[in-house]
Amino acid sequence: MTTGIRLLAAVATALLGLGTLLACGSGDGQAPRTTASTDAFPVTLKHKLGSTTITAPPKRIVALSAADQDALLALGVQPIAMVRMDGHPDGITPWAKAKLGGATPTLLVPGDNGFDPEQVLKLEPDLILANFDAGLDKYWSKLNAIVPTTGYETGSYQDSWQQVTRQVGRAIGRKALADQVIGEAEARIAGVRKTNPELTGKRFGYFVAGQAGTVHLLKSTEDTATKLLGEFGLVLPENIRAQPGGTFAVELSAEKFDLLDQDVLLSYYANEQQRDAVEQNPLFRKLAVVRKGGNLTLALPEFHSIRAPSPLSIPYAIDKLVPMLSAAVQKPAA
Repeated sequence: MTTGIRLLAAVATALLGLGTLLACGSGDGQAPRTTASTDAFPVTLKHKLGSTTITAPPKRIVALSAADQDALLALGVQPIAMVRMDGHPDGITPWAKAKLGGATPTLLVPGDNGFDPEQVLKLEPDLILANFDAGLDKYWSKLNAIVPTTGYETGSYQDSWQQVTRQVGRAIGRKALADQVIGEAEARIAGVRKTNPELTGKRFGYFVAGQAGTVHLLKSTEDTATKLLGEFGLVLPENIRAQPGGTFAVELSAEKFDLLDQDVLLSYYANEQQRDAVEQNPLFRKLAVVRKGGNLTLALPEFHSIRAPSPLSIPYAIDKLVPMLSAAVQKPAA
């Protein structure tokens, strides 16, 4: 199963309720960072699955999700192993590659039921970061009994990128640096509203293609992607939020495509067959947002950058996606 498909499955399972960066580097004007662990150990982290105690600064860290590995890399630490992101060159997102600096960590591939604990333990880690591992509840106890293993604080795929970054910062003894990294990313987000006021108040729809020409339209303001888009100034309209069924999204067949007709429409397709099944449908093509060219089909890096926001992917989204959003909302009606 490719990472693109796995990510869609994770969205469907954990986020959509369907039965389920350019690196954030030390840019101009930013204070220089230390990469040394400065916090005292042991450190105990409490989360939904229990508690994790790290007795000494970790040196061999395995990251079982993109969110965890991005937070770790943003804090100046390279994992010995991390998740392979299929669909990206070398299995690594562009923002992570920029931080790896030529390092080649082992790339792990989860199966349908998550990661193989034995495979992870063979790497002899002294810390496992697993906040955004969708299958974590199945094997957290086994891992944590042998190696300190983190877990989600709010729920599977529900912790904010700030929560993940702070948790990783505490786990590796860099709490103050985590706060700095978060502040820098939040400043970039706040800057979008100042430099792109045309986005404020504009209605958006965002869907992931399903099977047989259906789409899964995000409806929750608590979703990680809709939160970030909202911080850019966009608004998830009431007629989407009020849709019955599902917690995070609603599945739409073609006769309900009118809900997609907003000021800007974002979409992600796992393959061209999915795209053709939706975009060649006459009911989709007649939408005003489509006729004016306000529909944005996201490439995989753009999709990942807002699907699982991180201190590294957020600047990427701002640099790549915000100009696209700006152009789309300013296009005149057809």
